[in-house]
Amino acid sequence: MEHRTFETRGEAAADRAHCWGSINRGFFGELGVQCLDPGPFDAAMSAYDVGPLRLFRIDAPAHRVWRDAGWRDLPTDGYYKLVLQLSGRAQIRHRERSFDLRPGDWSLYDPQAPYSITNFERAELLVMQLPRQQFKGFKVPNLHTSEAHTSALLGLSAVFGSFLRSLAEQLPALPDAVGQPVSETAIGLLASTLAAYQESGQPDHATLPAVLKLRVKQHVHAHLGESDLTIERIALDLRCSKRYLHRVFEDEPCSLDRYIWQARLERCRAALAAPAATARSISEIAFAWGFNSSAHFCRLFKGYYGVSPRDFRRRALAEAASAAVSRRH
Repeated sequence: MEHRTFETRGEAAADRAHCWGSINRGFFGELGVQCLDPGPFDAAMSAYDVGPLRLFRIDAPAHRVWRDAGWRDLPTDGYYKLVLQLSGRAQIRHRERSFDLRPGDWSLYDPQAPYSITNFERAELLVMQLPRQQFKGFKVPNLHTSEAHTSALLGLSAVFGSFLRSLAEQLPALPDAVGQPVSETAIGLLASTLAAYQESGQPDHATLPAVLKLRVKQHVHAHLGESDLTIERIALDLRCSKRYLHRVFEDEPCSLDRYIWQARLERCRAALAAPAATARSISEIAFAWGFNSSAHFCRLFKGYYGVSPRDFRRRALAEAASAAVSRRH
């Protein structure tokens, strides 16, 4: 998966701490950064765009970052923030409360409120920025794995953390085309955790329709390749009525049925453009993503993208070949 990597190792030892502060502020806006390690500050950050999510893999010595009250708005204020501790010990302080983070722990919080994160030793982190727009319709609570107190929350927090750890390890090897489904899976797992939080009776919880919408989207992307994926089946799988499903999608730009077909077309488009999939026929790709008629797929594809699957594939592969030649020269 395409990404950008920024390191301090190329700087003079005396300038590396300042360089790390600049890297952080470049991605996260006006933040305080304090280096706590007396040695050369060798740190690196890799930035990925995964669907609508922004992910950052960080490897750095002991340091602290913080945001104070009264600081100007950040360019990232349109996002909630989640940090997963991959290695090392840390502590997050948010809304006058402190939470310890050990390997495998994660915290979801609103970065518009003052906070600080202190890594007491060299640590590896996965930082995720989640667009607020993805969670419109409900207020996202602050969630910390150390506060999980029911079996449902403990289980879902562990599953979500395991998914994020695996994602952090595999990010560089993933193809760009899987960004959207991977992001839908992450958001869906988080939505399930929010639903468990709501059911635990905590105050300040999310409203069920908004949580259900995220879970529906994750369910759709997890089962796109199954031709019997219908609104009826989704209602049965998620134990709700068709009418309720239609209602929770009322504020979306398209209906749930159309959302399913558009998601299938996007997966097919990505496969048709992939040089590694040239041995697969157009029909094979269509059937793999839930279409049961090649003619129907071709009509939908041309109606949506304005070009036939065959012509799109020919142009996309020609452009990929040309780009490969340019990179070699």
